[in-house]
Amino acid sequence: MKNPTSLGLLNPDRHRDVRIMPGPDMAWGQGLDHVRIGLSEAGIAASDYPLLFMKDAESGQFRLVALFGLRPRVNFFLINGQWQATYLPIAVLGSPFHLGGSDQSLCIDEGSDLVTTDTGTALYSDDCSETSELLRIHSMFDYLRCDLDTANEFTATLVALNLLRPIEVTLEFSEGKNEMIEGLYSISPPRLSTLEDTAILDLHHRNFLDKIYIIMNSLGQMNRIQQLSHIHYDQDIIGLRTQMTSG
Repeated sequence: MKNPTSLGLLNPDRHRDVRIMPGPDMAWGQGLDHVRIGLSEAGIAASDYPLLFMKDAESGQFRLVALFGLRPRVNFFLINGQWQATYLPIAVLGSPFHLGGSDQSLCIDEGSDLVTTDTGTALYSDDCSETSELLRIHSMFDYLRCDLDTANEFTATLVALNLLRPIEVTLEFSEGKNEMIEGLYSISPPRLSTLEDTAILDLHHRNFLDKIYIIMNSLGQMNRIQQLSHIHYDQDIIGLRTQMTSG
């Protein structure tokens, strides 16, 4: 994820002369193995990526993410500067801007090559008022912030219903070596099938039930991860298995 030391809270005093080149920031995306997504993104994101849950390193809370790769800080979907997917999550599309801090304020990656002072689109007018470009960026991230909150509510509901279980991903290489990937979680179909009718109806009324099935079915996109993995490993991956554990 984004190195917090390169993020600056956006404000006119510090960034009045900043100009932005067209994004997204592919240099940043190259080191992105996953990204958080909002709940409304799940349906379309699942057409490209496995959707899983990961624990936040600081809070320990589960977060809904789109998975881009199986190696730390390596994006399998970004090859030779080209994104190998039809959908870019909002958090990627909006770079070099990001949400940061405990209040998820709008920040800018001051170290990005897309951030300049002489080329690109201005963020502030001469009178320090926000330009139409910055208003557009604010609108995008206001939407994302609300959508992430909804994803957090959804995830908290799954945790309360005891639906999340660890997923072990095993890579099988052509020379007989196996590699196991841990730290990923998904929704347990057996646990879902044992829920009371009242719980299922509540999930439906909150528009959560369809997202549950979308996320479970997105595990099929692990095959896409395998297809894109060949340039990142010395050996061919001849198999990729996912197994839900009871932990």
